[in-house]
Amino acid sequence: MNKVNFTYKKEFKIRSYEVGSLKNTSLLSICNYFQEVAGLHAHELNFDIEDLHKKGLTWVLYKMHVNVIRYPLRWETVHVETWPSIGDGFRAYRDYKMTDNNGNVVALGVSQWIVLDINKRRAVKLPDEIKLFGQQVSTHVIEPKGTFDAPVSEMNHLVTTVGNFDLDMNNHPNNVAYINWLTGYIDSELLEKKECIDFQIQYMAEAKLHDQIYLKYTLSENSDGLIVNHSISNKPDGKELAIALSMWR
Repeated sequence: MNKVNFTYKKEFKIRSYEVGSLKNTSLLSICNYFQEVAGLHAHELNFDIEDLHKKGLTWVLYKMHVNVIRYPLRWETVHVETWPSIGDGFRAYRDYKMTDNNGNVVALGVSQWIVLDINKRRAVKLPDEIKLFGQQVSTHVIEPKGTFDAPVSEMNHLVTTVGNFDLDMNNHPNNVAYINWLTGYIDSELLEKKECIDFQIQYMAEAKLHDQIYLKYTLSENSDGLIVNHSISNKPDGKELAIALSMWR
């Protein structure tokens, strides 16, 4: 049997189209890097999304928590390391660590995944071959948090309509598209050039092609920064597609 690599590491160079007006990369790019290394590692371990599709199954992201120490600059080289672990039989965890060339940590993340029966649209227990490669770990780079509530707000902003380029290999919007809708349409004057330093998301339901996406959010502040409680739905009074809690400063 070939040696199993329980961790996976890949180098990335921040591209010009991934930076904004502050000349550094974005939360979306960091999440995309995390998602990419997760897919590459799963492919190496033979439980990539395409491997699961052959069995009528697929991966679905349930929760993700990202903490950003600093945002890498344009053309900076970063190194992303990831490793999977097993949760309660239905959930698989994956930790992420992004470092710079000096070994300094610039971002951390932990995600929770479930396996879905494609035809029944129902979560199933993790297949044995996935359990085999998942480690039992006592700690994560960020300890998984419990649930949180959607914002209570009368404001409902229509932000976009789901298009073809939003769709992924499961034929529904990519996980990072939800993060874009949740964070990219908050009134810029309220954020005052602040950056997101902590972001938690819980995925609730699938958006579909041509759905209209509505954003709700509320703001509060404490000594650590500006707190945003967000949610998106596919109609003004519809069920939430995702809820999020973030901190900015």
